[in-house]
Amino acid sequence: MSQLDPKESNPVLDFALNYEYPPYKEQVGADKVVAFGDASHKCPIYVEWRPPCNDACPAGNDIRAWLTTVQQIETKKLNKEEVYRKVWHEVSKTQPLPAVCGRVCPNPCEGGCNRNEKDGSVSINAFERWIGDYAIQHGFEHEKLTDEVRPERIAVVGSGPAGLSCAFQLARRGYNVTVFEAFEETGGMLRYGIPPYRLPRHVIDAEVGAIERMGVEIRCNTVIGKDVSLDEIRKKYDTVYLAIGAHKGIRLGLDGEDAENVYTGAEFLNRVHSGEKIDVGDQVVVIGGGDTAIDAARVSLRLGAGKVTILYRRTRNEMPAIDPEIEEALEENIDIQFLTAPIGIVTENNRAVAVKCQRMELGEPDKSGRRRPVPIEGSEFEVPCTTLIPSISQEPEWLDAERYISGRDWLKPKKDWSLEDGVFAGGDAVNLGLVCGAIGDGRRAAESIHAKFTGEFPPVEERRVIKTSDMNFEYYEGAERSERTHLPPDVRVKDGLETEIDQGITEEQFVHEAMRCMSCGLCFDCKQCVSFCPHETIQRFKDNPVGEVMYTKYSECEGCHLCHLICPCGYIQMGGAEGL
Repeated sequence: MSQLDPKESNPVLDFALNYEYPPYKEQVGADKVVAFGDASHKCPIYVEWRPPCNDACPAGNDIRAWLTTVQQIETKKLNKEEVYRKVWHEVSKTQPLPAVCGRVCPNPCEGGCNRNEKDGSVSINAFERWIGDYAIQHGFEHEKLTDEVRPERIAVVGSGPAGLSCAFQLARRGYNVTVFEAFEETGGMLRYGIPPYRLPRHVIDAEVGAIERMGVEIRCNTVIGKDVSLDEIRKKYDTVYLAIGAHKGIRLGLDGEDAENVYTGAEFLNRVHSGEKIDVGDQVVVIGGGDTAIDAARVSLRLGAGKVTILYRRTRNEMPAIDPEIEEALEENIDIQFLTAPIGIVTENNRAVAVKCQRMELGEPDKSGRRRPVPIEGSEFEVPCTTLIPSISQEPEWLDAERYISGRDWLKPKKDWSLEDGVFAGGDAVNLGLVCGAIGDGRRAAESIHAKFTGEFPPVEERRVIKTSDMNFEYYEGAERSERTHLPPDVRVKDGLETEIDQGITEEQFVHEAMRCMSCGLCFDCKQCVSFCPHETIQRFKDNPVGEVMYTKYSECEGCHLCHLICPCGYIQMGGAEGL
């Protein structure tokens, strides 16, 4: 290799000095760097990839950063309490409800985890719950991004996960935020849709309280469109974010549905969680296959029903409810009758006494991608009931927001989450989805609102997702996945609505799961490259965080590729002038 003038342009030299590792220039000196005389020569470059867990998370959480931060307890011998606080603030960058999400999120991130191909995904959801609970127990407070107090006033309509997320992100940036909530208490569907045995109310209160302490004002019992108009709100505030949720249950469209003991799933759960006493009787029939249907069935069991039956017109494979919730319902002896559709309601004295049903078989896929249920002729039968709960879907109570919809459409914001100038929207009123998705909607809308006032747009994520084929799995030792503990079925049903079923994981398991993270696509200081480099050209930065650890003396590297081959996480790639 020949010495080149560092002042002359060279792609590899420019990459090493200016793009990935500016600290190399500081520690080695730009005047001592050499580049390559042969364009085919390749030396290591350090490329951060996007991990699949991050990519699969609708909230946009940097899950890898959470896990690798905890690894520093062992790798850097850091104080664990300080590390836990650091993890909490990493979590808070993208969402303020980890103790909530750690209980109700179906963890799509774990489905993407590369460790699935070895010995099971990292238990990310349980990890998230643990750090959320720890923050509550130790009184952790969120950090603002600035001490500046901005003059703009923002109104958020709805205190569900989308509204809370948006309010939180704007408060972090110095905005004055007021949240208007229609119900008596905060949380939206978190409180009025999800039973307390899945999501204890003190958890909601604690995480909402931490958001309020950021300076967010929440006004409950205020319905936009009844107590105050949307036009009035728009006059008083510079921007409005609509996160009104979808609290109205959709009806079956069958005669007899207006009987006094027939409730939609959303209505039933809202009444129960508002403290109303409902006598469900001995035989409850629930119609539907989503989370609301499962929750309504399990709540009915805890209210004293002797037999609870769920009717679902497809098979379990098509059932949209979270799989663990289905399993727990079956453990509690809830009868799920698949390939069964309601075709009528039998009433006596304005009360439903039975559901007329028909057996189904699956035909061709419909627009949802699921196989369409087709009636089987002559298969009609009846299921007796003392309470009937159709739980087929939900929709928003539009009120003043109706001006933004057309026909059967829901809210359809633009790419920046705006409906028109000064009005943004997100969450279930845009599309029924997961809590983590609503949190992501709120954060992205907040970023767009902030950009509207400041011109500061968030960075665009352009990194490629790393696959197992890009990594060296042989480095990682086998480590069994930590599983949560649960109350047994007889105990949890007997204890009623308030006793939490999922007991989470221990602190030891929390740390263990962090150590199982393979840090896909980012250096975690394993020192393999330093140990195996035959010419000792790879050096370690001093006191740098995870990810900014190694650099190469390009003047001495011969391009043997060994560092690339032994790098477990795929962070070291081989680069030459022709490849950049």
